[in-house]
Amino acid sequence: METVLIVVHLMVVLALVGVVLLQRSEGGGLGIGGGSGFM
Repeated sequence: METVLIVVHLMVVLALVGVVLLQRSEGGGLGIGGGSGFM
């Protein structure tokens, strides 16, 4: 069960990183508060 949770967590983290990178490249990171405001 722990392995499943770790895999799901990694997928979520990678998805969030991808979204941040896409927003930075397309809109300058305006939609996420500069890209580092939520970390």
